[in-house]
Amino acid sequence: MAVLKPLLTETGAEPIGKLVIGTVKGDLHDIGKNLVAMMMEGAGFQVVDLGLDTQPEKFVNAVRELNPDLLGMSALLTTTMPAMGDTINALIEAGLRDRVKVMVGGAPVTQGFCDEIGADAYSPDAASAVDTALELVGAPKK
Repeated sequence: MAVLKPLLTETGAEPIGKLVIGTVKGDLHDIGKNLVAMMMEGAGFQVVDLGLDTQPEKFVNAVRELNPDLLGMSALLTTTMPAMGDTINALIEAGLRDRVKVMVGGAPVTQGFCDEIGADAYSPDAASAVDTALELVGAPKK
């Protein structure tokens, strides 16, 4: 992506959407998140990566300040999965939940958990995350 990014920028192509992504509070694993971020950039999304151990407030501030189309949260540990729900609740409390589509993923995450916490979408892997994101922003699949 480091090689391709300048070439994509030169084309003047407008991003098809903006994604804020991060690994949730308490979790220091980022390989999956990094793969999703890279593939999203390749699909034409502008990606803002908040990094590891991202507190709910940091996600909320990013939604408030950057006005993304999508918010992606990743967790590898079952013990950090509740932070996804905490972040959604923080978005609700801040009055921002209806401004962004929330996507969740990571090895222990399931569709049932996604539904339970009120996220908009779950993807089991990076490739399907791109397809889901395209669908959420109304863009054709690539």
